[in-house]
Amino acid sequence: MIKYLLDTNIIIYYLNDNKTAMEFIENHLQSSAISSITYLEVLVFSYEEDEDKKVRDFLELFTIYDVDRKIINRAIKTYRNKKVKMADNLIGSTAKEHNLTLVTRNVNDFQNMNIDILNIYTDNK
Repeated sequence: MIKYLLDTNIIIYYLNDNKTAMEFIENHLQSSAISSITYLEVLVFSYEEDEDKKVRDFLELFTIYDVDRKIINRAIKTYRNKKVKMADNLIGSTAKEHNLTLVTRNVNDFQNMNIDILNIYTDNK
């Protein structure tokens, strides 16, 4: 059962061999998902061809939630009321729409979105 939505920064930390991110993902891979926005944000970096394939293969290990009309409508309301940056807004709205805990180090990016947040760098896991 999916419990967590991983923010882009957690994936990037993992790809950069950050111990905290690696341990969390290795221990929660089956219960974690990513947004299609995270998929996009990670893959816009310039990778060598072989590295690009490794990153894509890694991302495909996760359930990937596409941005649908419900998520878009939630993001519109959030943006109008709270002015959360759009990529973060769509990721946060995905977590909210699917009743998932958002795993991020950038807690302030999601302030006032009324979502469950886990900062694996400061919170008990």
